[in-house]
Amino acid sequence: MTAGRALPEEAYAAALASMPKVGPAALRRMLADVPPSVAWSRCTPGHEAAVARIWERHEELEISVLTTSSPEYPDSLLGDPDAPAVLFCRGNPAAVNQCPTVALVGTRSPTRYGIGVAAQFGAELAAAGVSVVSGLALGIDGAAHEGACAAGAPPIAVVAGGLGEPYPRRHAGLWERVADQGVVISESPVGIRTEKWRFPVRNVLLAGLSDVVVVVESRHHGGSMHTVNAAMARGIPVGAVPGSIRSPTSEGTNALLADGAFPVCSLADILVALSLNGVSLPAPPLSLPPSAQPRVVPGPGADRQILEALSPDPTSLDRLARMTGLDLPALCGGLERLAQAGLARDVGGWWERT
Repeated sequence: MTAGRALPEEAYAAALASMPKVGPAALRRMLADVPPSVAWSRCTPGHEAAVARIWERHEELEISVLTTSSPEYPDSLLGDPDAPAVLFCRGNPAAVNQCPTVALVGTRSPTRYGIGVAAQFGAELAAAGVSVVSGLALGIDGAAHEGACAAGAPPIAVVAGGLGEPYPRRHAGLWERVADQGVVISESPVGIRTEKWRFPVRNVLLAGLSDVVVVVESRHHGGSMHTVNAAMARGIPVGAVPGSIRSPTSEGTNALLADGAFPVCSLADILVALSLNGVSLPAPPLSLPPSAQPRVVPGPGADRQILEALSPDPTSLDRLARMTGLDLPALCGGLERLAQAGLARDVGGWWERT
């Protein structure tokens, strides 16, 4: 409770961000040369009770509020002309500064190929000590984080609306896992609806938090192109996964390749791009022969459910989906995590227990 104690500057920052018709650009101007408490007094003298109510709501939901002077404010955004004046975080805000970062983005209506690739790269990057940054949206975003969760480096999600209500609702469980293992970030305070104009703003922030951006599947004018344009404007390398010339969901990625994006066909392609961009990569783990690698059986949950559905005989994704009741992104993410643990392997698109 805030009664009887002074409110921190972060409380005033949250209150300013909650004001009607105050977007990111206006907030940057308001806080360009004064602390949040002074900016608040200029806009609405008094009204301390309103600040206290907004702050209590953020404290109740365990949402951290960062300003550009906060120690945990993302290093990659310092000096960015569009750096948010205020950020809201669920989970561990320090996760954004712990590891190299790669954005995996793409269409909300992917093919099975795109879902599998996003989950695979999500798991492989996390296991290699690279944080996966994505938007927690349906499709490629969700598949990337399904793969990344519990696979190594902390996942980082960037969302458009306030952190009080997960959006989309189908990803409520995935939100919780990302927040538990990494961080969910937004420029929007609690209570702000997920309005359409906030998605391009979210995509700019997503690019700014990434050392490299990889587009898995996208149409020509998909929302991922906002992230691509923001990355290119900042000199952040952009890669694209090649797709079928007959697939509409690969129109955008194939066009990016024609325009000079680097092709992404494996984890190594992404790690090389990070190195060429001056990013220091974690040391690779000591390689052990298969017989000596530890096998850690997952506890209760989706991964254990998938493992129990597998057998030494290859099983199709369709059959595994029917047996587990999981949707394809969750299933592919779990399979990739089991593969990283040495408990399963892909055999030409079918999966078997090792």
